[in-house]
Amino acid sequence: MLKLRLPVLAALCACAVSFVFAQDEKPKSDPAKPQASVASKTAKFDTVKRGDGSVKTALKATDLAGAKKLVGKDGAFEGVVVKVFSPRSNGLVILNFDKNYRNALTAVLRVKNYASFPDMQTLKGKHVLITGTFVDYKGSTEIQLTKSEQVKLIIE
Repeated sequence: MLKLRLPVLAALCACAVSFVFAQDEKPKSDPAKPQASVASKTAKFDTVKRGDGSVKTALKATDLAGAKKLVGKDGAFEGVVVKVFSPRSNGLVILNFDKNYRNALTAVLRVKNYASFPDMQTLKGKHVLITGTFVDYKGSTEIQLTKSEQVKLIIE
């Protein structure tokens, strides 16, 4: 009878020890700080005039077919930022250019580049020019933002 209880007792002790160590571990997905809280206080978005060649040759944010042809190439698109979205994890910021994000291109800023940009929330309602390499992300085309120079405010 004692021979049978010893393995059971050893298994219970192992479970208890692993439970104690598991309690000491930090959660694996700590949410990042919101971009606005780590945004650069000195960086500013550059401006470009509406009549500038870079604006005239840029795709419209709603030209999804045109953007698909440019995947892997550098280019630009322009449009009005309808929403600045960040999931609860705060792991990225997405600039949406249509109420239904699927109807337009997006620009994506990842957490590792947050501090290089001014507060992205200030772009809501602004007409902007986004430059960079067009990439395919799960069937949608976007430009990933790594430098603040990729976002320019379009002015008259």
